[in-house]
Amino acid sequence: MNNLKKIPFILTIISFLTFFTTANSEIKVVASIKPIHSLASYLMDGIAKPDLIVDGYASPHGFAMKPSHAKMLQNADLIFWVGEDLESFLEKPLNSIAKKAEKIELMDIKGLNVLEFRERNIFDDHDDHDHDSHAKKKKDDHDDHEGHSKKKKDDHDDHDGHAKKKKDEHDDHDDHEGHAHGEYDPHIWLDPINAKVILKEMTEHLIENDSKNASTYKSNLDKALKDIDKLTMDVMTELNQSVASIVFHDAYQYFEERFNVNILGAFTVNTDVMPGAEQLAKIREIIEHDKVSCVFSEPQFNPDIIKAVAKDMNMKTGVIDPLGATLDPGKDLYFDLINNMSSSFKGC
Repeated sequence: MNNLKKIPFILTIISFLTFFTTANSEIKVVASIKPIHSLASYLMDGIAKPDLIVDGYASPHGFAMKPSHAKMLQNADLIFWVGEDLESFLEKPLNSIAKKAEKIELMDIKGLNVLEFRERNIFDDHDDHDHDSHAKKKKDDHDDHEGHSKKKKDDHDDHDGHAKKKKDEHDDHDDHEGHAHGEYDPHIWLDPINAKVILKEMTEHLIENDSKNASTYKSNLDKALKDIDKLTMDVMTELNQSVASIVFHDAYQYFEERFNVNILGAFTVNTDVMPGAEQLAKIREIIEHDKVSCVFSEPQFNPDIIKAVAKDMNMKTGVIDPLGATLDPGKDLYFDLINNMSSSFKGC
């Protein structure tokens, strides 16, 4: 009988401990790539550290997940990724493994400026910096803000009528008109103004999932926005004059548009396809015609072709890194990444 009397007391203790553990457990956040992880780390400073999937020198193009990555997804409360056009390896695991997590596809968030992929590796309209000619589209016309984070939004009206193609009626998430690398350039973080939009979106979801730390998230957001404003002004000052250059692949048009960088072409528009003889001939032609000063490789990819062309044509070479492969993960990485890119173009 005495044991029966103890049961309510024991149940009360268990309930209390369960509540206490839940209330004090850290939110588990996963970010796909280093730049996105850096922005999340800034917002979560003093609260917890987000997990990172694509670490080190790895590239999201053709990335192979390990069991440790699957465990991250399984335990996650919140996952930030750019989208299937960049991290195609994540699309199936997010649906099959990360069942309890809220998944935020950043390519779809409200207010983001997105640019269409350039289909050719020679950017012969580069000198015309009218933003309409680059099919810039501001994603600020979504009425349903709550539902846009988990799948591509349907029936978007073009904000200014200048996008070349509408992302309309994509009821089938896998139906992308048959384009191999997607319609829109996913390197959205290379425009610091987009980074501010991403930070605001992240803050909303962090607070929704971890309301007890709302004041810290808001305070960190304010600091991050101010730091990005300063970063933008510093880079604009440093890059007030830009010489002509050629890059390894067409990943930089967001940076190029924001800071008026003079990139005339890329060795390839798709990292899965190495340049052929015809593309290399065009690159050589534009180097001679436009007096290109230097060519840039990336740490994730073999630089042999670039080195060969540079040596043959007596050019300077440099390295630019859109992912922060050489940088340590953390809240400072995003700022170091943008500053390093600025210094590389300036040094050219």
